[in-house]
Amino acid sequence: MTEQEDLMDNAGSERPGSQATDADASHDARMAWWREARVGLFIHWGLYSLPGGIWKGEEVKASYAEHLMLRAQIPIHEYERIADDFQAKQFDAKQWVRLAKMAGLRYLIFTAKHHEGFAMYDSSVSDYNIVKRTPFGRDPLKELADACREEDVKLCIYYSHSMDWHHPDSQGNTWDYPGNIGAYDEVSAWIGDEDKRSRYERYLRTFAQPQVRELLENYGQIGLVWFDCGHKLTEEQGAAFVEEVRKAQPDCLVNRRVYMEPYGDYGNTSDNQPHVRVPRQDWESIATLNDSWGYKAADNNWKTSEAVLRQMLDVLSLNGNFVINVGPTGDGAFDPKSVELLKTIGDWMHTNGEAVYGTTRSPIGKPPWGRCTRKGRTLYLHVFDWPKNGRLLVPGIRSTVKQAYALADPERLPLAIERAGTDDIVLAVPSQPFAAVIPVIALELASDCETNPLPLLYEEEYPNILGAFDADIGGSTLRYDTGKKGRDNLVAWNSLDDEARWRVRANGPGRYRVTAVIAADSCGGAGSFELSVALAGAGFVGDGSVQRLVGHAAATGGLQEFAPVELGSVDIGQAGEYELKLRAVSIPGETLMSFKQLILERL
Repeated sequence: MTEQEDLMDNAGSERPGSQATDADASHDARMAWWREARVGLFIHWGLYSLPGGIWKGEEVKASYAEHLMLRAQIPIHEYERIADDFQAKQFDAKQWVRLAKMAGLRYLIFTAKHHEGFAMYDSSVSDYNIVKRTPFGRDPLKELADACREEDVKLCIYYSHSMDWHHPDSQGNTWDYPGNIGAYDEVSAWIGDEDKRSRYERYLRTFAQPQVRELLENYGQIGLVWFDCGHKLTEEQGAAFVEEVRKAQPDCLVNRRVYMEPYGDYGNTSDNQPHVRVPRQDWESIATLNDSWGYKAADNNWKTSEAVLRQMLDVLSLNGNFVINVGPTGDGAFDPKSVELLKTIGDWMHTNGEAVYGTTRSPIGKPPWGRCTRKGRTLYLHVFDWPKNGRLLVPGIRSTVKQAYALADPERLPLAIERAGTDDIVLAVPSQPFAAVIPVIALELASDCETNPLPLLYEEEYPNILGAFDADIGGSTLRYDTGKKGRDNLVAWNSLDDEARWRVRANGPGRYRVTAVIAADSCGGAGSFELSVALAGAGFVGDGSVQRLVGHAAATGGLQEFAPVELGSVDIGQAGEYELKLRAVSIPGETLMSFKQLILERL
């Protein structure tokens, strides 16, 4: 179920296009508000919100409630009847926008039309819309546009341009229209079919593009148009939507999912993807508070506010924007749990917003205790795991530090600072954190920021974790997994030339216990792998200066059933930069293993 739904979020979008809008001279000017905002609110609201994942009294087995029509194969004439009961008596545009503002979210992305094909605004292109087909009879997008202007929240619009399950010439609905392109069909499956291609191009030209045009002409200034499933288009078709936006509103942003890389003003990850290899300078991550994007009555798998904030700060530290999703009920209300989470996030933002808005990438990488963001000469240390010994070792700080203080401290009393060599400092902190949820320490530098971003091997307090997504990989088959929950690992370790590499630094000599976290099914017998550790530049030659540890990929129960494998210990003989390289020694079956992380603990 989930794997099929993932096919709709541009997961297969690595095929490059031939041109990038980033080359436009006006790109930085268009991006200015977005780079300042950093955080936004996504709202998924449509006909699917009323049944909330239930059809004819039974829950439809789908991760995403907005896919109800596709998953249950609901005929159009039945699905349309949902509109007859769509009264949305609790809808209040001002309340929605004020909730976004309360949570500290600077832009709002509203689903003007999702894959179901129902326009949640007053469309002149099609009367299959909320104004003409429902007893609600109002234009929520118009009301949201007014509310956003009043509250100074940037209005943005989601529009499903590549799929429309209601339209006879579009993609996805093959139960009503057997001759249509299937929901999971690749472009290569239909591009040579003259009937499918010509009908689909007619849909794009006479329906989807005109709807995008009217959205940009009728609702004032739009911050961005958030397209979806652009990997289901040809490059020329994707370019036509970029042109449509540029003609109507030259300053309006376009996301990457209008087609594929390198299209769009900024990049997108897949949906709910906490682990990433950053694709470009400007990028965005979107995440749900539970599992579904649209309201799903049975979905109670809520994240904690701290988990949401940790994911947000991880994204910000990598120079990304973070967008939190809420799926209002069919009545138009935000459910109580979403409101509670937004309020808690808003409380944190009220205290720590300066560490979010207008910040850029961490100049010190990802410390084991948390994350870092930067604004000018100030670094913001977001401490996920408070040090028990009262000493917070901050790696990579070469600049002179003017002062350090906690944002949650109303008096902003200075913290004692101790230099620990040329690259690191230690802050004296109280035994208890300054705040219950992710305290933030501001570090003001006396001069321009000069840092060493190479990961430091910590000698105490924190284990050193070298993750799969932090590795540089090489070889003919090895690749990163999806990066979604539980998939922060390397897969397809099928060749002896595959390898993963990390570079770290040490402040002095020490012995470290090394553990690999792997998964294996060992079909054909357990394979083996080797970890090499050497001073950077040693070349991994057999001259005795390289330490080697061998591990065996014994069966763990499957390629996603991870378990620790102790490899032994390595001696770091002196301060300096070290390179760690993991490679296969023997692969008796098809795949050696899936790999998640290395853990180095000081002995």
